Amino acid sequence: MKALADGHSRDARPVVVPDFAGKQALDAWLSGHDAGLLLQGPDPDSPHPLTNGRVVAQLPSAGTELARWGTVTVWVTDDGDPGGVREPRRPPPEHREAAAALEPDDD
Repeated sequence: MKALADGHSRDARPVVVPDFAGKQALDAWLSGHDAGLLLQGPDPDSPHPLTNGRVVAQLPSAGTELARWGTVTVWVTDDGDPGGVREPRRPPPEHREAAAALEPDDD
């Protein structure tokens, strides 16, 4: 093993690239890291992190041998799933004072 300047060692054994297509971007990134690979989007200088969407393509393709901690470029598409996006709500919620005024009195 070759020692790097930061004290870590670089393992020279190649890694077989897994198939990331169809995985959620964050899951693909995590499984790539577990395999010893780095995943990046097609624009590595993009301000958007590789955490949202679904992987639709990758380069190099699955089954290719790559040096450990080599880079795999993945293309991600938005699922169109608005889960978690809750604002703005339509129609807007009623205020408690307005709702109380509409309730009949039990006097």
